[in-house]
Amino acid sequence: MMRRWGWSVLGAMLLTLGGGRVQAAETLLLSYGPLEFAVTVADLEAYIQTGQVPSRFQPLVAQLPAAELARFTATLQQPIAVAPEAVERVFGTSTGRVLLNRLGLVVQTERGENGADALKTAMLRAAQQPGGVTFLRILREFPGTTIRLNLVRGLAVITEVNRYITQVNHALAVLNQEFLQQARRQSLPPNLPDLTQRGPVTWQVKDLTLTDTRRQRPLPVTLYLPAQPNPPTVVISHGLGDSRQSFAYLAEHLASYGLAVVLPEHPGSDARRLQQVLDGQANEYIIPQELVDRPQDIRFVLDALADQPINRERVLVVGHSYGGYTALAVGGARLNLAHLSQVCAQVEQGVALNLSLLLQCPGRRLSNPPVQFRDERVVGVVAINPVGSALFGPTGLAQVKVPTLIVAATQDVAAPALDEQILPLTWLGSPQRYLALIEGASHFSVLGQNTTGIPLPIDVVGPAPEVAQLYIKVLTLAFAQVHLAQRSEFAPFLTAAYARRLTRNPLPLQLVSNPPVTPLRQALAR
Repeated sequence: MMRRWGWSVLGAMLLTLGGGRVQAAETLLLSYGPLEFAVTVADLEAYIQTGQVPSRFQPLVAQLPAAELARFTATLQQPIAVAPEAVERVFGTSTGRVLLNRLGLVVQTERGENGADALKTAMLRAAQQPGGVTFLRILREFPGTTIRLNLVRGLAVITEVNRYITQVNHALAVLNQEFLQQARRQSLPPNLPDLTQRGPVTWQVKDLTLTDTRRQRPLPVTLYLPAQPNPPTVVISHGLGDSRQSFAYLAEHLASYGLAVVLPEHPGSDARRLQQVLDGQANEYIIPQELVDRPQDIRFVLDALADQPINRERVLVVGHSYGGYTALAVGGARLNLAHLSQVCAQVEQGVALNLSLLLQCPGRRLSNPPVQFRDERVVGVVAINPVGSALFGPTGLAQVKVPTLIVAATQDVAAPALDEQILPLTWLGSPQRYLALIEGASHFSVLGQNTTGIPLPIDVVGPAPEVAQLYIKVLTLAFAQVHLAQRSEFAPFLTAAYARRLTRNPLPLQLVSNPPVTPLRQALAR
């Protein structure tokens, strides 16, 4: 498990850089200080197209597992349908420019200058050709005849990747050992109900549009109202560039067990906002003010639903990605802008493997924002693939005192499990902490069908998303019954023993309650 996950991190980094980093129209110049080594593009093209490894590539290729090498080669040949205007608009945003600039430190022009502009030009030219953008097309369209690959900086990336993989493997070893020990100690009662199946309660769906006049912010909301009085309430916050429809499957499952569900749409960070950027109607995809508006959306919606037949005094908040940040914020986590500035300054000076920092660091542009969004009605948090390590830091997350379930995915490149879930778990102040780890799942595996969002390629979503969604339904339901509805008979479903029973291939599940903090911190310090 650990080796495959480690290589996936390295593969993701190679693919991210590979969008334009490797060869030019004729020559790739490998630069290591005063030393230079030229490789012809023809050799690389022949290898990608035929699979035959040129002799000069043998030492490099020999270091890669055969399965990973085949997958990497196939990915380089895979066309991606993208319009030139979409490339222009995405990389015209501040976040896109930051990413291009970092790539340009490694992928340089023939003169050794930052290759950001050349990379963008190559992608634009490649996107204008029929059949989609491929690695080879970007390579051929790179301005000039030579691409210079700065090996000093490239090796710094590799060194950081290797260190990161070591930390990941050590942390996963600690968690795996704890999972096995907890599973051996625990016994499950007989005749447990099957929470994978829909419950017996009927419900109705109601769509509303609420308007916060103070912020001039309209909020579309979908309610799932079970046919029983004063039901406990769950709020689900979607991620950046997504919509509330992605978690309709979860809302239906919870409602069938008698839980009311509130699905708000966050208008400044939803699928519509992303589409506006792609259509040229907006310039920026990431709006720092959303870090303030999103938690305030939750409070406003709860206040505005006073006339609805739900219990608003005890609420569970579930969130995915940016929604995970939102859930943690209303659960008590405090913004720590000093910590954010420190982390982001270090990233600008060095190597960053955590891509979610591209989403978090724009928060530095906030001017005197509120730092506390705690809503006392929130009695529990389920954070799925959350981001927020830099935004909150250790002192900010220490303020989360309510029961918290964090869900992590081993193939999550957008919000890496180590940085954004495992390490932050050790910072939580809650005496009841759970970590669910889905091996082989991606950042997007938990998203259901969505007619308003941007379609995601199968390779991005990963295998068997229905399995990941099954886990989310069962774990969220059990967590809500125990910590929201206060039904202790559901506690066995939040154990390692039950996770071992629930697990399905090809995405094995681990669940650990109150993971040991000291061994994890020691593993991460190696």
